[in-house]
Amino acid sequence: MSSDNLAEKEFILIQEIAKRDTHTQRSLSQSIGLSLGTTNLLIQRLARKGLIKITQLDWKRTQYLLTLKGAMEKTNKMYRQTLYTIRLFRQIQDNINTVMRREYDDGRRDFHLVATDELLDLLKETVGELDMPKARFSYHQNFESVPADAELIMTATLEAPPKGRAARCLSLVDFNNIDFRVS
Repeated sequence: MSSDNLAEKEFILIQEIAKRDTHTQRSLSQSIGLSLGTTNLLIQRLARKGLIKITQLDWKRTQYLLTLKGAMEKTNKMYRQTLYTIRLFRQIQDNINTVMRREYDDGRRDFHLVATDELLDLLKETVGELDMPKARFSYHQNFESVPADAELIMTATLEAPPKGRAARCLSLVDFNNIDFRVS
């Protein structure tokens, strides 16, 4: 079984079971935000796949243990997610370099970048390493904070640019295509 077969809800449930093995189904469903029925179905599916072992401790308490196979699936899924994140960050860095250099070489000196959280930090770090004298960078967490007279907005966010805005918007990332490159 490859870790690609481990569905997201199953993965979340396995992570919760790994944290504490003496959950009730109700506490599991509450901690992962799923209905009790869905949680029960997932537990049964994980047990059939051999990823968890269910042991009845007494009439009231049940123990859910991650099997070796379950631990391997959890580790593989986490590894793949980490690789995806690293590739995504590298993709964004490459796109930032390509777009910034092209726009700078065309004479642009004012740059507006829209991103949130870690992506905003990545933008700042990557731009800080560029050798672009006299360039001015403005960082925004949303489109509302970008000045109305901005001509170009570079984005690394899931938020869609507002319609009717005169500024040209360049996306630095496609969250659905890890191989997206700005050309």
